[in-house]
Amino acid sequence: MINILPMRLLFALAVLAAPSLALARPLDGSVTYRERIALDPKAAVTVSLVDVSHADRPAKLIAKQRIRPRGRQVPIDFRLHYAPARIKPGHHYQLQARIDRGDDLLFINKDAIPIDPLATKGPVTILVQQVPDTDEPAAKVKSKAVTPPGPAASLKNTEWLAEDIGGGSVLDIVQSTLVIGEGGRISGSGGCNRYFGTAIVQGGKIKIGPLGATQMACVPAQMEQERKFLDALGATKGFRLDDGKLTLLDASGKPLMRLVKNTKV
Repeated sequence: MINILPMRLLFALAVLAAPSLALARPLDGSVTYRERIALDPKAAVTVSLVDVSHADRPAKLIAKQRIRPRGRQVPIDFRLHYAPARIKPGHHYQLQARIDRGDDLLFINKDAIPIDPLATKGPVTILVQQVPDTDEPAAKVKSKAVTPPGPAASLKNTEWLAEDIGGGSVLDIVQSTLVIGEGGRISGSGGCNRYFGTAIVQGGKIKIGPLGATQMACVPAQMEQERKFLDALGATKGFRLDDGKLTLLDASGKPLMRLVKNTKV
């Protein structure tokens, strides 16, 4: 009995562990780029599986892996583990990838990568593109003169508060905010949920990538303002700065939303 009992205990533990192992399913692939440059040894690769079924909501994160290549070059292999129960019939899913070095965004996939996780067989290749450095001028001039910050620099590291969305006023008690940080990272509050993502800012143009967000539920009025705010962000292609106010524009130059610097932070 002394020798049998441990074996029974080990068998019981294995049975208990089996369901939890069955919950996770792997999704394999690799991240690569076409640019003929070496991957920075301090860079990190992040791959995410997201649910993009609802156009009026931020993408919902299903699985994510962050990889530190530590000198390895592309292609960088990844393996995402996701729960099949989270894959819903009729929903739409995408893979997203980015390569960053601290706060600096280096590469990102600019094209959508739709995927059916349950039906995908074999590895998936994600092609990412280099993000242009919007902080550097197009031509380097050998001069010690101080160049005033351009429009892109003026946007950064400020919390912008929406005061008008789609030509209509916002609720006084609901704050919808936007922060554009270093490396193209954006974040803020839609009015109920916190969101995060990336943006490419160059000259007077801005392209906001897919967003992730928390999934809290608020009162209908808050959720409606958040929906309008996130819709405006998704349609943004340009911006204008006038008297300290930021106006986001669509592809035709039509104003989508007006924001002011949040002085309450």
